[in-house]
Amino acid sequence: MSSDRIVFIGAGGAGITTAFTLARKRPDMKITLFSKDPIVAYSQCGMPFVLDRKIESFDKLVLYTPEVFKDLGLDVRTGTAVTGIDLEAKTVTIEGGEALEYGKLVISTGSVPFVPPVPGVGLMGVYRLLTLEDGKRLAEAMDNVESVAIIGGGPIGLETAPAFLDRFIDVTIIERMPQLMPGALDPDMTKMLEDHLKDKGAVVITGKGVDSINGKDRVESVSVGGETIKADMVLLAAGVKPNVELAKKAGIDIGPAGGIDVDEHFRVKKNGKVLDDVYAAGDCVEEVNAITGRKVVCAIGTVANRQSGYLANELMGMGVPYGPVLCPAITVVGDLQIGSVGLTTRACEAAGIKPISFKAKSNTRARYYPEGGQLDIKLIADGRRVIGAQIIGKEGVHGRINVLTLAIHKKMTPAELADVETCYAPPVSPMIDPITYTAEMLALRCKKYKK
Repeated sequence: MSSDRIVFIGAGGAGITTAFTLARKRPDMKITLFSKDPIVAYSQCGMPFVLDRKIESFDKLVLYTPEVFKDLGLDVRTGTAVTGIDLEAKTVTIEGGEALEYGKLVISTGSVPFVPPVPGVGLMGVYRLLTLEDGKRLAEAMDNVESVAIIGGGPIGLETAPAFLDRFIDVTIIERMPQLMPGALDPDMTKMLEDHLKDKGAVVITGKGVDSINGKDRVESVSVGGETIKADMVLLAAGVKPNVELAKKAGIDIGPAGGIDVDEHFRVKKNGKVLDDVYAAGDCVEEVNAITGRKVVCAIGTVANRQSGYLANELMGMGVPYGPVLCPAITVVGDLQIGSVGLTTRACEAAGIKPISFKAKSNTRARYYPEGGQLDIKLIADGRRVIGAQIIGKEGVHGRINVLTLAIHKKMTPAELADVETCYAPPVSPMIDPITYTAEMLALRCKKYKK
């Protein structure tokens, strides 16, 4: 292999998108991607909705076929794991022992599921949902299930819960923290979410972890806080962590948040020294939080996709620094949307910030317009600027979170946010937008706090 070749380890959102951008803009580049998965270039985020039969099949999630790779001149090697990186020799070793040279290397190994350290995780009937193959296995197994325990109250487990409930499968959701979605929501914002799941028939247990998964050969029950709960399937959805083992083995620095430590040009470091020819991007890297300045890991598809544009320009010699992030996110549980951006109250306190907040309820449409719904919105400020937002409702969440992301990036005060012009039509919004009213009230609260 020529030493001017760019090698990617991992073909997830960051890796495959960067490679596609390079192939389109610089067709003369020699690019090889390795992935241990048999299928690449698909939407992981769509899998819960295939399971819930909102999307026809898993095939619909595949964005590009091998023929497209060939047409672009990409050498994509699926089902092939990289077992080692030699930074001195500038080679990667693939399973079987073959060593291949690189000119530049991109580590985009993504994330791996967090597996709780409890007895029984190896039993038959315990599933995860990270790869397309995971999704297909889970879909096949769901046809013969009467009850499932979902371990974890984060986005993946909650988005998958309706797929079980709509099949009349008994669902128990177990979250060891005192609330669902603890990384995205404050405790006072979770009631609408918990009520929605309970109304659909789920049992929600918070503040207790799973002690064990029980059964002889396959799952029969789970033990939680001294109680035994029947379950013939377990879905492990307790979050993910950066997949950094290969990088760590090569001596690449891992940062305080557990991801690969990169600079603003996605270059990795070894013993604190930046390496000019080795990069990393996606779920496996750390980024800088735009509010606290601290390192964080943002395992979100939109973040990986955005990184890929910066990284592609960097590899073409046109790089500009990649700035701090806010990691806005939206989760859809049945017909309920949960959006968040910036810091929660708990995250503020952990960062030494005194949070000032205001929470309001509003209508998603004019009050007289049919089929509207309730919108719960919470804004958080540090006394001077808006630093966090959480919105829950059946419609109108996505666009407002995008607006609030811009407002936080621009360091707007609550008063400035309240003064922003907004549009109105009865089918889509009240006359006074929920953001406007909440920001006005937050501005008053901040003013009182200063006094």
